[in-house]
Amino acid sequence: MTDAYQSRFEAAIHSPDPCSAFDDLAKALKIEGVGQVAMYHLFAEYQVKTSGNDPLNDAVLDTMDLIWGGGWAKGRALFDRELTSADVAAPDTAATAD
Repeated sequence: MTDAYQSRFEAAIHSPDPCSAFDDLAKALKIEGVGQVAMYHLFAEYQVKTSGNDPLNDAVLDTMDLIWGGGWAKGRALFDRELTSADVAAPDTAATAD
């Protein structure tokens, strides 16, 4: 994860409402042209750094659901199509748009 992304994730973590901050970060990244798979990889990279017992882990996972799409997003998907396991199994593309 680049320093620019790292600082933005850190800002979201330390905000008063991390859930909303992560949602806002994902929306901003989309506007900036980060593609769905690349964005999923960014959030997944950050998710593995948090403990499963940490409430921040839930906030990251909830945002990952919105990035993934389909039923997981519960009508709030950020992208038009649902990701597949094959999509995210591709080589890491976190620094590029899809």
